Amino acid sequence: MIKLITIDIDGTLVTSTKRLTNRTKIAIKKAEEQGLYIALASGRPFSGMYPYLKELNLIGDHYFSVTQNGAYIHKNDTGEAIIKNCMMAKDLDFVDKRIRPFGLQMSYMDSKYFYTRHKAPNIYTILDSVVARRRLRYMPYNVWDSEKTFGRFLVMGPSYNITKLERNVPKDLLERYYCVRTERFLFEIISKNANKGTGVQELAYNLDFKKEEVMAFGNELNDIPMLEFAGLSVAMGNSKMEVKEISDYVTKSNNKDGVAIAIEKLLENNKIDFTKNS
Repeated sequence: MIKLITIDIDGTLVTSTKRLTNRTKIAIKKAEEQGLYIALASGRPFSGMYPYLKELNLIGDHYFSVTQNGAYIHKNDTGEAIIKNCMMAKDLDFVDKRIRPFGLQMSYMDSKYFYTRHKAPNIYTILDSVVARRRLRYMPYNVWDSEKTFGRFLVMGPSYNITKLERNVPKDLLERYYCVRTERFLFEIISKNANKGTGVQELAYNLDFKKEEVMAFGNELNDIPMLEFAGLSVAMGNSKMEVKEISDYVTKSNNKDGVAIAIEKLLENNKIDFTKNS
């Protein structure tokens, strides 16, 4: 029986215009009323997730969110990061030197702030700070002490340059970090031990849920570890083919209430994996 539902945000929970539909809100409320635990799991920082948490009424002291692709687990009521899978200050220069030949800029986040070493950050970085609801702070790498930690590095630039990096990621980056493209203009680098799968696993085990009691929704490559962990994995209709191929069920797109449709099916089947009967 499913007890925990984890849901990606962009391309999954919300429409292309970043809106929560009434049908989705109603389905999530009904799931909660029937005893299901709902958690959002996103590449966004907590600040960029908070408006949706508030709209869905997921703010109480017993609610948590997986943020920055599994780098952090936050308490929704206080925003406190209670679990961290981070990189160190020494990683900043190491990674930056390897992405520079691709004509891209790297910014970085901890659990509270969004930093850039560039006095003139590119438009992609500026737009991402708007989505994250965090003002960019100019901070050169050499200001940090050796114990400072960061959740993720965001490599941003034109789609062509991101594609070139995606196809030619330096071997030592792949060996030392979890590297994944999450948008046309964005390539992310996080701790080797962090991804949405490990983040949701830690959350589930902390809530005393088994993996077969977890249902997960996603649409992008960074959702694959979470979908592979979940007992019931649901890909959106707008998902990349790699995501659909590893999922148990493909629902409608994020613009056609795909999340709501799958949750409704789950509730109709008494919270039992409905794919077993289809």
